[in-house]
Amino acid sequence: MHGYLNITRKQVAYFILLSAFFIYGYLEGFVPGSMVIFFVLLMLLRFINVKKYLEVKFLHHYPQYEHLPGWAKWAIIIVAYLLVFMAAKWVLMNVVLEGIFQIPIKEDMEEWMLGTYGIK
Repeated sequence: MHGYLNITRKQVAYFILLSAFFIYGYLEGFVPGSMVIFFVLLMLLRFINVKKYLEVKFLHHYPQYEHLPGWAKWAIIIVAYLLVFMAAKWVLMNVVLEGIFQIPIKEDMEEWMLGTYGIK
């Protein structure tokens, strides 16, 4: 898995900047604390080079992937990346935050979104 980690100065700077943005939102009262935890953990996924991992797996299992046009490779990688991202988000939200840490993230997210759109 070390070959798929993307820990560069740029990635660390983005992580710190975006984390600071969400922590500032929490301190100003715009974002609930549980949402800050959720977004910071979600941003840790940026350190994994999912595109490289998926391309290696596709080439290993489907050698004809290499002969596809560029737009087809791009579309396949985007769809696979979205599926991996949604699965990671579901595990993070339902298993880690709600199951292990007992943080009611779904209710906080619904309340935050309804408050944002003025429905509340």
